[in-house]
Amino acid sequence: MKLAGRLAVYLGIILIVVGMIAGFGAMIVDQDSAGIQWLGVVPVGFVVLLAGTVMSQLSRPDDE
Repeated sequence: MKLAGRLAVYLGIILIVVGMIAGFGAMIVDQDSAGIQWLGVVPVGFVVLLAGTVMSQLSRPDDE
């Protein structure tokens, strides 16, 4: 469970970064509809990041 939580944290960070870069990048080149869709990925990334943090913190240590 600790490994799944760690992977979810990394996936959440990647989703947030990609969503913000692609979303604001699309808005700069005046493609607002595509930019809004990419910015919609950011809240999903935060949910995945929160779930991964909870999974990794509430799981038991591997050395037991």
